[in-house]
Amino acid sequence: MGATTHAGHQHDVHSDSHHHELNFWQKYIFSTDHKVIGIQYGVMSLIFMLLGFCLMMMMRWSIAYPDQPIPVIGAMLQKVFGPDALPKGGMGPDLYNAFGAMHGTIMVFLAIVPLAFAAFGNYVVPLQIGAPDMAFPRINMASFQCFFLGGVVMFASFFIPGGAAKSGWTSYSPLATLAERGIMFNGQTFWLIGMVLLITSSLLGAVNFIATIIQLRAPGMTWMRMPFFCWAQFITAFILLLAFPPLEAAGVMQLVDNLFGTVSSCRPD
Repeated sequence: MGATTHAGHQHDVHSDSHHHELNFWQKYIFSTDHKVIGIQYGVMSLIFMLLGFCLMMMMRWSIAYPDQPIPVIGAMLQKVFGPDALPKGGMGPDLYNAFGAMHGTIMVFLAIVPLAFAAFGNYVVPLQIGAPDMAFPRINMASFQCFFLGGVVMFASFFIPGGAAKSGWTSYSPLATLAERGIMFNGQTFWLIGMVLLITSSLLGAVNFIATIIQLRAPGMTWMRMPFFCWAQFITAFILLLAFPPLEAAGVMQLVDNLFGTVSSCRPD
């Protein structure tokens, strides 16, 4: 009896020695837990959605009251973006175009898609199929980090010389390839770098969802027993894998055009 108790005590000590408490950075910032990552996606998506909403409200004000100062924050924005962007506190045409491009980009790539697909999917899918976690937890963490960095790069473009991108959220050429002369890293370049990061994030997440749903379903969780939400995530992941690689390739080629002038011979002098 004593030998058994002693052996059990040794086993507990051995287990405790291998178990360590995660610090704040490991638990909340660089976490590989699907629930924490889902919450991270949800919180950041809502923050980006709020910022996109604020851009939209300022655009609507400039349409309703042209050349009138923006209430409350007009003077502050004039100090941030300069008097040329907000003459007399009202929104100028260049700033309106920048807000329009960034509003569309934020709502699609930084708010709606991450919130509906990544946030709810990361939190709910493993629980509904009985999986212990996502198939690739570190790739899941990398997906969120790419998403976060892409958003930071997008918003940093507001504060660089020349301002943010002004070619719309679709970024069609030739408008998107007409880089401002004398400013190498202009807003459009920042926008393209941010888009490459955001698309990479979505592709990593899509691969992870597909692998998780195929490989980590609990025993007895057949395809026909799988919840409808998991089916929706599964099909959405395939759609992202079909749609986003060409979009990322186009973004990389447009980035090369802007930085290295690969289509300079086609531009009029």
